[in-house]
Amino acid sequence: MNLLIVLALVGLMHAARTFDAGGAHATTLAFGFVLLAAFFAGRIFASLRLPKLTGYIATGIAVGPAVLGLLSPELIHDLEIVDGVAIAMIALTAGNELDLRAFRPLLRSIQWITLWAVIGTALLLGAAVFAMQGLLPFFDRLSLLPALAVALVMGVVMSAQSPAVVVALRDEMEADGPMSRTVLGVVVIADLVVILLFAATSSLAQSVIGAPGDFSDTLSLLTWEILGSLTSGVLVGAIIAAYLRFVGRNGALFVVTVCFVAAEVGSRLHFDPLLVALAAGVLIRNATRQGDVLQAQIELASLPVYVVFFAVAGAHIDLRLLASVALPATAIVAVRGIGLVLGSRIGAHLAGSPEVVKRWAGFGLLPQAGLALALAALFVKTFPEFGAEARALVLGVVALNELVAPAIYRWALVRSGEAGRREAAEAVAELVEEAQPAA
Repeated sequence: MNLLIVLALVGLMHAARTFDAGGAHATTLAFGFVLLAAFFAGRIFASLRLPKLTGYIATGIAVGPAVLGLLSPELIHDLEIVDGVAIAMIALTAGNELDLRAFRPLLRSIQWITLWAVIGTALLLGAAVFAMQGLLPFFDRLSLLPALAVALVMGVVMSAQSPAVVVALRDEMEADGPMSRTVLGVVVIADLVVILLFAATSSLAQSVIGAPGDFSDTLSLLTWEILGSLTSGVLVGAIIAAYLRFVGRNGALFVVTVCFVAAEVGSRLHFDPLLVALAAGVLIRNATRQGDVLQAQIELASLPVYVVFFAVAGAHIDLRLLASVALPATAIVAVRGIGLVLGSRIGAHLAGSPEVVKRWAGFGLLPQAGLALALAALFVKTFPEFGAEARALVLGVVALNELVAPAIYRWALVRSGEAGRREAAEAVAELVEEAQPAA
């Protein structure tokens, strides 16, 4: 039945596009079509024991310019308005999950895994890119030292993880436990680490290439982005918490509106909506009593936003571009996967983590999406002479990870035994909280 519904939606969309290819309501039509088609495709994938998330992305690929062409590049651009809202809501959820008191026992694991898996993989990827110079024509114009520095920057960009995918899969699988909590902590901290590493390595590359003035502007922009985003995030968190406490009505609509404003206004001020919302969520969870209320309101409003967001991400995947960089991109995806899984096991072993964390946490670091794409765009601005060519490789790596990594992490959640445990964990937490006053 789900398949028949998807086919019917595709047929209706094709007919509508034939009769009114560029009408005034094209964007509204596209939004409704993508939402419904991706939602039912996600149910098909779930029946096949694959992540719904992969179904959303696959739908975007199928209806985008690369395959059926039901969504033109112009329509895809119009639908990107959902991106900022979705990223902000996902980051708000991730931040709201970071109960610092609850995560304190996992802090040692998070630190060691971040060091070995995230930073170690960035260095490993840099070495892999440098070793594959012969397959990457833009390196032909660089001498030895500049090539090494640029490869290191690219390694940092491609080491980025995706809190968006991790949160979405954890919610879909209703997972809870030391492994899934550790993964969430690592991917959130890794975003900050990768941004700082990008600033440092791009500094080195710019100075080696001979344009330190350009790096100065880049460093100033990144500093403003990080500090400004975190500061404004504290303000946004205070506003949301105050509304949920003193007003409460239509909380889901208010949260979506705040996320939209934070994303749109923040982008014009060169703030990162992910960092803004992350700081807001951390503040609400740890400095107020509105964390559970916020989570409930996000769950009410998030599904349509997430469905369209991941479908649009799939529509951006250019299969021809992916084919042109298939060999180096596949090799880098393999190196990245080995580095993250092996580095995670080393870090977890050194931290004395539970066995479930040692065995499975590395698979949660594989998904990749927004931050890598954002840094790739900044890479183009920082290195305009060859940035566009390097960006093609990054897009190929991200595309492959978007298609494969969610299914791998879903498998890890199931094999670790943490899938479906959230309800039980919440029940235990409530019992403990009720018992504390009596104690």
